[in-house]
Amino acid sequence: MKYITKIVKYFAFITTGIVVLIGVLMLIQGEKYVSADTLIKIPCAGLATSAVTVLLYPSEDKSKKGYMLGVLLHYIVLCIVMIIFGAASGWIKLNIGGILLMIISTAAVYAFTSVVSYISSKNDADELNRALKHEPPKE
Repeated sequence: MKYITKIVKYFAFITTGIVVLIGVLMLIQGEKYVSADTLIKIPCAGLATSAVTVLLYPSEDKSKKGYMLGVLLHYIVLCIVMIIFGAASGWIKLNIGGILLMIISTAAVYAFTSVVSYISSKNDADELNRALKHEPPKE
């Protein structure tokens, strides 16, 4: 059940990040409409990358070097998944430009998701600390 909860949490964060990214790209490219096909692919990409995140994102109990290597591995796997997904779904062409676009797009969604996840975790911790301060002492 813990994994399903984490997948749902990351699915919401990542899918929102993808929607924001697509909105920005549409503004830059002057597009006015999103196809129904894209609306189906967005949550599919969010679900795939959420599962990868739950499986591969490193725990914080590792050394700093181990944690950073884990984050790098996680990002590389996400890039590979999104390049394959992007090429298969027609979001990118499988050439240097398309691959670079997907690597940069993955980095943008990664940054967005990291910030949102940090804020969410900080708010949860602050709420828990407030609740602990108001809990009557145990005998």
